Amino acid sequence: MALAAMAAGCTPKESHIEVRPSQLLGLWQRSNTQEYWRYTENATGVTWDEADDVHEDESNLTFSWTLDEDRLTHVFTGMEGNQAVPKVYTITAISNTSMRWRDDYSMEYSFTRVE
Repeated sequence: MALAAMAAGCTPKESHIEVRPSQLLGLWQRSNTQEYWRYTENATGVTWDEADDVHEDESNLTFSWTLDEDRLTHVFTGMEGNQAVPKVYTITAISNTSMRWRDDYSMEYSFTRVE
């Protein structure tokens, strides 16, 4: 009986997908926004929002990125008093044309590859 109660309290282990760094490279647009994210081969990137009248060459939101299986970490510098600010996401789906992330607060983000 106690064993059944313990089993009922267990949650299924979250499944992970394996993402290759090369799958991230390029320019992505967040769905239904004018927000863009560019990932480069040297594990750096830039993000901007054209709704704020900011374009790629004007953005100061640069970051380095790392990938561990499906865990994507962005480290922004120059924010919060010049401290490195990490933001971690779980990639839940990725293809040649689309990508989805989830943050640690269960917020979902969808993207379409632009180039």
